[in-house]
Amino acid sequence: MTTEAEDLRASATQRRTHGARLRSERKRRGWLKPEMARHLHDAMIDRQRPEIDTLISYVKRWEADKVGISERYRLVYATAFGIPADELFGTAALDAQSVPPPTLEKDPRPSGQEEGPVRRRDLLHDGAALAAGATVAPILTTLTRAWQESQPRLPGASVSQAMIDDWTAGYAVHMRSYVIDAPQIVLAGLTRDWAEMAPHLSKGQPQDVERDLAHAAAKHAYLIAGTAVQLGDQRLAGRWWLTARDLADRSGDGLLSAYTRSWEVTNRIAEPRENLTELLTLARDARRRAGRRPSTTLMYATTVEAEVLAFMGRHDAAVGTIRRAEETFDRLPSSEPSREELLRFDQSCVYSLAGRHRDADEAQRAAHSFYGPDTHLYSSAQLSLYGAALHARSDPDEASRRALDIIGTVPPDRRIKRVVLTARHVLNAVPEQARKLPAARELQALTTGV
Repeated sequence: MTTEAEDLRASATQRRTHGARLRSERKRRGWLKPEMARHLHDAMIDRQRPEIDTLISYVKRWEADKVGISERYRLVYATAFGIPADELFGTAALDAQSVPPPTLEKDPRPSGQEEGPVRRRDLLHDGAALAAGATVAPILTTLTRAWQESQPRLPGASVSQAMIDDWTAGYAVHMRSYVIDAPQIVLAGLTRDWAEMAPHLSKGQPQDVERDLAHAAAKHAYLIAGTAVQLGDQRLAGRWWLTARDLADRSGDGLLSAYTRSWEVTNRIAEPRENLTELLTLARDARRRAGRRPSTTLMYATTVEAEVLAFMGRHDAAVGTIRRAEETFDRLPSSEPSREELLRFDQSCVYSLAGRHRDADEAQRAAHSFYGPDTHLYSSAQLSLYGAALHARSDPDEASRRALDIIGTVPPDRRIKRVVLTARHVLNAVPEQARKLPAARELQALTTGV
């Protein structure tokens, strides 16, 4: 058993080791202390972060070994330097209690005032800290790296087949999370996988390995982009849409290239500031890339094109396009997964916005059998909102109230833009003279500025 004095001496030794290492890593990158502070600021996922000047003072104290570094800031440093926390700080990084955290200054912003949309730091931050909790995150990072190092590498490659298979299988896990979990949780898991893949994507690999790696990474990239949309960071989303397209094209899989572009349109279309003509061009590019042979990807690309046309108010063209998607669905070979839910969802959207009551009601019933609130929270809410939009012209007050109720069933932390903005279609269908009704005015306030 160690004495208190021995513990203090050990802590002091750790701090001296850490200070020298942090100073060395900073200087190796050519960063001055203010630059180091900015990189730390950008790597933090917290909405209430210290000001840059405060972080500069922390950097000085940490490098001078005047104060210990809490686990929170160890993870932030690890993110800024791109070095695993346990490698940067040694085994002390696993001990959340080894040193006390510095005291943070009070956030000068008024209570309730946020800095704005989530920024790039939300992606760069160590996702494991959010997904699993800061204390266990370094342990998981160490375990993952140890497992990867235990796998034999493919000839001439920096990855093993097991690693590629693991990332490929991880996509399904992230997708299940995407349809029901809060975006911050989704992004945390995706970040963790992407941080593992990233070093290998920048290295030369044998052609077949590069294609398999790009295939797995493309799916992660478009989920990252879609999650960034839900978090309201269009700038970040744009970067990852381009990354997803590039990786999908590098994979050599034409259907993945098509699906990636269709998925992009599906996610971007709810944003009112998007250029619908540009999205229509992208949707049609996806359909061309899907080829002529009946496939699930061709069906999906066609339904997405119909959705864009419906959003543009070109209802006859939208209905004609969704009919072609239905024909493709009917001709799918038995070897293809039907993905009927994709067709039914977009049928509900197109027929509801076009005012085709019989077709819309039928599509609604079919779609809800696939998208339940317990398994697909967001899509289920959107479907219900399309149903409300269908009746907004004949009963605007009831439709507006229904839309408010639907949004109210979504927990506040998961009330993503894609859901709230769908309610605008209800409001758009409300006759002008009825928009002064209390429920319509409340719906207007809820969807304004989202």
